[in-house]
Formats: sequence, C-alpha cells, structure tokens
Amino acid sequence: MATILVTHGIPSEGFSLLSGEKIVIPKPLMQFSMDELAALIPAADAVVACGALPGEIIRRGRKLRIIAGYGAGYDGVDVRAAAECGIPVTNLPDTVTDSTAELAIGLMLAVSRRIGENSLRAREEAPENLFGMGKNMGRSLRGQTLGLLGCGRIGKRTAEIAAALGMRCIGYSRRGVNHPQVESVTLPELLAQSDVLSLHCPLTQETRRLLDRSALARMKQGSILINTARGAIVDCDALADALESGHLRGAGLDVYPDEPHIPPRLIMLPQVVLTPHIGTNTQETRLRMAEGCARQIADALAGKRPEHVVNGVE
Repeated sequence: MATILVTHGIPSEGFSLLSGEKIVIPKPLMQFSMDELAALIPAADAVVACGALPGEIIRRGRKLRIIAGYGAGYDGVDVRAAAECGIPVTNLPDTVTDSTAELAIGLMLAVSRRIGENSLRAREEAPENLFGMGKNMGRSLRGQTLGLLGCGRIGKRTAEIAAALGMRCIGYSRRGVNHPQVESVTLPELLAQSDVLSLHCPLTQETRRLLDRSALARMKQGSILINTARGAIVDCDALADALESGHLRGAGLDVYPDEPHIPPRLIMLPQVVLTPHIGTNTQETRLRMAEGCARQIADALAGKRPEHVVNGVE
C-alpha cells in the first residue's frame, strides 16, 4: 500500500482511483504546516502539491515517486530540487482551462459594467442616490479590443468567449500566437491597443513584474487590467498609482504577489474587483483536478511515465 500525502484539505472524491492506497490529507479547508509536511513526507510515495513545496521539504521525501501539482501553475514547487532527487513533477494544464477563462470574462464584465462597485454601493448608500437614468454608466465589451498577454490554453479559451461577446482579440506570447480568433501583435502594440488587457502567462524570471511602472504607463488611457495568472507579474504599487491617477479605468484581480494578503491600496479602490484566487474554484473543476492528480500518481506507482511532467524527469 502506497502513502499519498495531500498538502491541503481539498475535496477528496476525485481520488477514488487511489482507493487502495493510504491517503494522508488534512481536514477540509485546512492545510499542513511546513513542519507537518517535513514530518510526514519521509513516509510518502507521492505528494499532491496544492501550494508551496520548497526544496528542503522535497529532499526529505526519499521514497517519493511523483509530485503531482494540483493545478496548471507550479511556481510554488521547487522543480529543480525535485529533478535533482529524480522525482517527476506534473501539472494539470487542461483541467483548469474553462473555469479560469470564465473568471477572466466575469471580471471583465464586473469591471466594465461596474457590477462590483454598484453592488457595494447598493448595500451602503441610500437607494435614491443610486437609481436614475444615466447614473452608474459602464461600458459594453462588444466592439472593444481584448489583449491577451499569454496565449496558451486559458488565453485561447478566453479569446473564444470574448469573440462570442463581440470583442476583437489580439495577443502576444514569446512562443507565438496560433489561434484563428487572435491577431498576433508585439508587446508594445498589445499595451497600446488593448481596451482590456488580460494576463495568461506563467510566472517565470522573465515575467516577474513584467507589468512594471513603465509597462503600465504604456497601456491605453482608460483601459482595464485583468489578472487571473500570477500576482507577481504586476507591480501592485505602480498599478495602484495608475488607477488612482485615472490612467487605468479599473482592474479585476484574482491573484496577488503575497497571498493571502491583498495590497491595502487596491482594497481601497472601488473600481477594482477583487477575488481570493478562485480561478479554479468550481465543484466540477476541483473534481477533475483531483481525478487528474490521481491518474498521474497511479501511473507513477505502476512504473509508467505520467502525463505532463514539467521538470524533465523520466
């Protein structure tokens, strides 16, 4: 019987494929501390990594045959340390596509139509201040230009939904843009032309703080920023300055550089819609994510190479 260590108390229904194994998992909505992971990982044959897994923890897992990342992003896992230990690290690039793209579109609508702002005002202000022809005007997405920074699975799916809403879609990716509904442009063109800029690139050394003060200043006057990728791609102080000055009209953010903390300046801005990293938080997606991790672990335990290895370990 193999021991499967799950770092967070995620819904476990999707682990039925591993029903014959010992699954060590915290209570729902809880997570193991680093000290607890350090104590538990030596006995583990596999880990489902739902958050940070540093090298000092990985090196204690001398029996580990796989680290299955619970999601598409794996920047929290020390993939180099895992490779040095001969442990494959996997991710789930397909299962999170629809739900994350849906959230990106939802944030675009919420900011453009001022849904979040008006929902708060409806709870705090007298109704006679709210109702009236011409008050609380927003903008329609139809006819606007959506810029995609990163055009992988999630970016492409976001473009498909946006195109159905009547948006023109342009995109920039270091790997190139290959989608019939997305026009390929340079990064400067993307910043200058986008009415809505949506981030869909991974967090790497090259993309960390890619949207710095200079890049934000080159964005189109009155445009909107949407981030469902990784918080550290954006300089949040510079973003707050751009919003406070009116250079940017609004922002919809699901991710932050120092989660679970949200930059206080952004909290104070009514034109910013904030969600607590819920891109994959649907019942259907979470079930598929657990099932995907279970398949990868079952393959590794059977001596097969699992799908979607990201650190080159055979």
